[in-house]
Amino acid sequence: MNRWLGFKKYFKGTNLLTLMFSMVREVTVDNTPSAMSVEVTTDQAAYAPGDEVTVMVNLRNFAPNDSGYSYMNFTVQYDSEVFDNSEYLVQSAYNDSSFTPGNEVGNIFQFNFLNPVDGGVYFGMDTTMRGIDIQVEANSKHAQIPAVDQTLLTFKLRVKEHTLASSGSISLANEFTRIRTSEANNSYYLYSPDITALESEPVAIVPTPQVSVYSMGPNATAHRLA
Repeated sequence: MNRWLGFKKYFKGTNLLTLMFSMVREVTVDNTPSAMSVEVTTDQAAYAPGDEVTVMVNLRNFAPNDSGYSYMNFTVQYDSEVFDNSEYLVQSAYNDSSFTPGNEVGNIFQFNFLNPVDGGVYFGMDTTMRGIDIQVEANSKHAQIPAVDQTLLTFKLRVKEHTLASSGSISLANEFTRIRTSEANNSYYLYSPDITALESEPVAIVPTPQVSVYSMGPNATAHRLA
C-alpha cells in the first residue's frame, strides 16, 4: 500500500501524464492537406420577402496536381422557416429548369448529374434546417470532374412571403460530403475531414416597405367619410 502511495506521489510530481496526453493528441491530429474547398454563395447579399434566390455551390483551392474526381456528393442546408423551394420541385426533386450544372460538368455524355433532391437534415432538436442532396458522377472511368475552380451548379430558393426573419442560413452541411477519386485503378472515397467548407455569410432579409394609408403628400386633399 505504501509503495502504491509513493508511486502516486511520484507520478503527480512529474510531467509524465501531460507528456502522455500530448503524445496521444499528436498521433490523432490529422495534418493531411485539404483536397479542396467548397463555398456556398448567393447571387445577392440581401433579399425581400417573396424574392427568388439563386444559390451557387463553388469548388475552390484544389490540391496541386489533382487529377480530378469521378463522383461528388454534397448537401446544402437551408433554413426552411425563411426559404422555400416547393415551386421548383417535382416529387421532392428539382425539375430540369430550376437548376443548372456548371460548365465543367454540363456535358451529359460525360457526366450524370442527378436532379438535386430536397430532404430533411436534422441536428439534434433543430428541425428547421432542410438539406438539398447534390450528386454528379462521371459516366466512364476515362472521364473525371476536373480539379479546377468551378461552380458545380446553381439552384433556386424563394424567401417566404410572410417571413419576419432578419437573416437566413444557406450553407454546406459538410458532414454529408462524399467524393470518389481513383488512383492506380482503385477507387477511394474522401469525406468531410478532407474537404474544407468555407463559411457562408448569412443572407440578409430586408422587410418590404409598407405604404401607410394615412401618408399624404404636400398637395394631397383629405377625403373624409360623411
